[in-house]
Amino acid sequence: MDHVPLPFTPQKTTMSEENFDAILTKYKTAGEIAAKAIRTVVEAISEGKTVLELVQLGDQAVEQGTGAVYKDKKVSKGSAFPTTISINQVVTNFAPLPSDESSKTALKNGDVVKVQLGAQIDGYPSILAETVVVGASSEKPVQGRTADALAAAHTAADVAIRLLKPGALNHDIQKQVETTIKEFGVRGLDGIQTNLFSKNEISGKKKIAFGGDMSTRPDACKLEENEVYGVDIVVTTSDEGKSKSDNSHTAIYRKTNSTYLLKMATSRKVYSEIQKKAGAFPFNLRALEDEKRARMGVQECANHNLVTPFEVLVDTNASAITTQVFFTAAVSAKGAIRLTPTPTWYSAEKVKAEKQVTNDEIKNLLATSVRQTKKKSKSSSATAPTENQ
Repeated sequence: MDHVPLPFTPQKTTMSEENFDAILTKYKTAGEIAAKAIRTVVEAISEGKTVLELVQLGDQAVEQGTGAVYKDKKVSKGSAFPTTISINQVVTNFAPLPSDESSKTALKNGDVVKVQLGAQIDGYPSILAETVVVGASSEKPVQGRTADALAAAHTAADVAIRLLKPGALNHDIQKQVETTIKEFGVRGLDGIQTNLFSKNEISGKKKIAFGGDMSTRPDACKLEENEVYGVDIVVTTSDEGKSKSDNSHTAIYRKTNSTYLLKMATSRKVYSEIQKKAGAFPFNLRALEDEKRARMGVQECANHNLVTPFEVLVDTNASAITTQVFFTAAVSAKGAIRLTPTPTWYSAEKVKAEKQVTNDEIKNLLATSVRQTKKKSKSSSATAPTENQ
């Protein structure tokens, strides 16, 4: 998700010294709100709907959902990531301003649409994303390379969540997920990273990448119990798997911890509004009072690192199709704890992939349960059932 390095000083990476259960509840609450919001957007996706209509719908749903919980004013809550609608070869961060003509882009049947958004409660973020093909149904299923790319992303997500265990190496997880993706004749896209989450942070030091060459790999690290990760899997039909930034439609920014005395009065007004309205998480300029002033003022802020932009990321191959699954999960000794539910649009009836997993190691992994739970029983010979995903 965050192909732009963020200048925040990472906070403590684990929650072992805090009340994990209470924190987990906040993550889960945020996840439920985000899931309800993304379902609202997914259900609204149809031919003729515009990008602007859909991003506004998602942002409103997150605002309403977070507004209905944790009434204590001391508890911060709201968006953890603005709604984005990225189509076909556009990968992520596409949420253009109303003044941008591209915001009026209308969906067409067959468009492959990535929807991403997030919510946070008391600074604990849950972000998710799923992919929808406009007009597809069980009667008119997705086929060909697009279907393979969709199946690859979803199967890779099923593999990834089974690998989120204490002591697991990020590079080992990366290898197994990439092996899964290649089974479908597609590849992971470079420039995409899975990040460690913590309070007010969506880009911690620990990272996993499922695409790109060795020169772009994050440093090796081990996962630890009670850590939370935003797992971002993006698959492309292009042979190169390369991405590039397109800053012409940038509308999402995040405030940094840097300081600078701004010269322009407009910039000072905009930054003052950002400080009041935007916390530690990314925000869309559309949330500010005056769009024209915001567009002018944010430039000086960005030039002096007071805010960092989330540029639109696109596949370098204009004819490529990209698909995405993003989920938030906690690392646990008994298996990952899913904090955002599984995508609701995708199904084997809607997506008829030509390829499937043949690798025995991956097949065996997929046959296991995400979490192992012991059943309380008076009998010492009682078996321990498993919890499936």
